[in-house]
Amino acid sequence: MKFLIADDHELVLDAVASMLQAHWPEAHVVTATNAADVKIRLDGNGLFDLVLLDLHMPGVQGLVDIGKLMTGNASRYAILSGFVGQREAVQLLNDGASGIIPKAMPAESMIAAVHLMLSGQRFAPADLPALATADTKLTDREMDVLRRLHEGEANKVIARALGIQETTVKLHLRSLALKLDARNRTEIVIKSLRGGIL
Repeated sequence: MKFLIADDHELVLDAVASMLQAHWPEAHVVTATNAADVKIRLDGNGLFDLVLLDLHMPGVQGLVDIGKLMTGNASRYAILSGFVGQREAVQLLNDGASGIIPKAMPAESMIAAVHLMLSGQRFAPADLPALATADTKLTDREMDVLRRLHEGEANKVIARALGIQETTVKLHLRSLALKLDARNRTEIVIKSLRGGIL
């Protein structure tokens, strides 16, 4: 099993890669942070079972660029995005995408969607417009992780202290990054302080 995940947010990239690796331990997971990286990975790593692409990473300005990037490549691909409108979603699916996965989607649902697409089916959330404007309120568990992140604790330490898996910590960090519009751990802390959350 081979996956390629492309996203310019390092926490999203790390969380999704960890989630796939945890569910498919034997899988080879490759990452990229921009369109040029994606092209290099596609040309140099053979056929991927599934490519997950951020719709708005550097070098990708929308539907046309996604089409150009995947043209001539037989890999099954899906869009991984924080926002996809109904019209865009329909166009992407019509152009060959196997699915649309909102970044705010829970891990269990994301795994189920990947299973569905790997079986050859297409996936799009029924309530796509509602998911495009995800709730930005932090959960109690996200607050727990955020407080420990503020103390400078590593993911392993946070996981041990909260009695959860390290992969789960990464998923909470991904969610925090999305809700706070942050690109990394440092930005999460800075924006939570500026916003009066901590």
